[in-house]
Amino acid sequence: MFEQPCFYSELKYDEACVKLKNEDGSNAWLYALSSDCVSCPYSRVSPISSVNYSVKLNTARTMKLAVLNVDGFSEYISAKNISNAICKLSPNLGEYGSYELLIRNDSCFFNTLIRPTNSYITLLIVFGIIVCFLIGISMSRQIWQLIQEKCMKRADNQTTNDVAKKRRVKSIDTFRGISILFMIFVNNGAGGYYLLEHATWNGLLIGDLVFPCFMWIMGVCIPIAISSQLSRGISKLEISLNILKRSVMLFFIGVALNTLNSVPQLENIRIFGVLQRFGLAYLIVALMFLFLTPRKPKKIQNLLHQRLKDISMLLPQWIMVVGIVVVHCLLTFKLSVPGCPTGYLGPGGRHEDGKYMNCTGGAAGYIDDLILTPKHIYQNLMIVSVYGSKPFDPEGILGCLTTIFQVFLGVQAGQILLCYKDWKDRVIRWLLWAVFLAIVGFLVHIYVIPVNKNLWSLSFALVTTAFALGLLSACYLLVDVARIWRGGPFRIPGMNALLMYIGHQLCYQIFPFHWRIGNMHSRTLVLVEAIWSIVLWTCIAYIMHRKRMYITL
Repeated sequence: MFEQPCFYSELKYDEACVKLKNEDGSNAWLYALSSDCVSCPYSRVSPISSVNYSVKLNTARTMKLAVLNVDGFSEYISAKNISNAICKLSPNLGEYGSYELLIRNDSCFFNTLIRPTNSYITLLIVFGIIVCFLIGISMSRQIWQLIQEKCMKRADNQTTNDVAKKRRVKSIDTFRGISILFMIFVNNGAGGYYLLEHATWNGLLIGDLVFPCFMWIMGVCIPIAISSQLSRGISKLEISLNILKRSVMLFFIGVALNTLNSVPQLENIRIFGVLQRFGLAYLIVALMFLFLTPRKPKKIQNLLHQRLKDISMLLPQWIMVVGIVVVHCLLTFKLSVPGCPTGYLGPGGRHEDGKYMNCTGGAAGYIDDLILTPKHIYQNLMIVSVYGSKPFDPEGILGCLTTIFQVFLGVQAGQILLCYKDWKDRVIRWLLWAVFLAIVGFLVHIYVIPVNKNLWSLSFALVTTAFALGLLSACYLLVDVARIWRGGPFRIPGMNALLMYIGHQLCYQIFPFHWRIGNMHSRTLVLVEAIWSIVLWTCIAYIMHRKRMYITL
């Protein structure tokens, strides 16, 4: 299929016009290859004739161009077969730019007609305004508190109440609020910025950090919540029934959300999804913590054991979780997938010039097709359009195993909160874990398993957990230790995260949460619209908090 003609006045963000002209009269064709499509063949774009013709190209990803003398019937040409090309180019195409590709004397000349714009200037300006606004609010609150403290001497009982309130680790709510608000921002298109969205297959973009952080912080809360219930005398049977109920409800709500904006045809409903993965991971990890953690640990005299008591108390869980990771690796690299090489981790489709067309996701895709069947998995993953792959579910069955591992790493961080009361002990251990997991994750990425959110690869779980530990440490130091930041505007939304997630899914493309003006070709409009939705949901969270209304399961 030929590229549609380009009219400069109709360009959208992340698009550029390229004017094509051939002065040699040869049968030249333009082929293109996006960096998004790794190890793919070049795709046919347009013939290049003596008549001026313009094509529209995407600028979000780097693009390789090749001009070849072919008959035009080859829609795809392998990168290995373009050695006889008239020219090969790697132009630096920019947003709203206009360019000219001229063929003369068997040579190519690429010229800039209209200089592109820098798309990230708008983002930096908006981000700067938001940061200045938040800093202004924080400073004004601190000044007001100082005035109140000087003008009104508080009673001792009021001080006691304040101290009691501080026992809640506010940085956890702040962390959760950052995760849910940015998740809404990414789900709303992230202002059209490629770096803020999800990687197509292998790799890690900023948007890929949100979901694992949300999963991980759930793990942090598990030991805190269960230990609190046990201390109140609630039986393990009652706690386990509540865990089961929450998990089933999360899974059911997730399936229901999968039917939004579509007819709930039972034979086609997607079974797995975001909340479903939350439910399954919570069920396994919470039950492990409940039944395998000693309620009254033995007193430890050895200094080394004393410093590692947070790990030794979770030793039975570590053994089980490592076993789960081993099972995941064995299935990934040893399961025989019909028609596919064992251990294949690619996107299939046109990857590797189409040699593994129906092998999308390797063992992960095969298990989902076998158990869920192709009609009950996600149909619109980006690799379908980029690679021409078959549908693949990024929240499928096999990825649940590494997700359980990541949630358990959150439990380990939460156990540190329970075992150590001094902030230095907590932060040092969190940061040591962050460095260790980052190094291991990087080595696994380089030598064994690439970072991949869609597969929820082991390296992905390790690297994103390292990031989460670093972010929680920063929030803890600022909010709970130094107390120079109250966590706003993230802390309050973090206390009602389930409401925020379900609400933004239900109100997708509904006014006033979403709107359009004209054709929305302006990145500024798209960015403002995405931020507007976040602001509304933040306001709703604050209203619910003021009324002491929280949606939990």
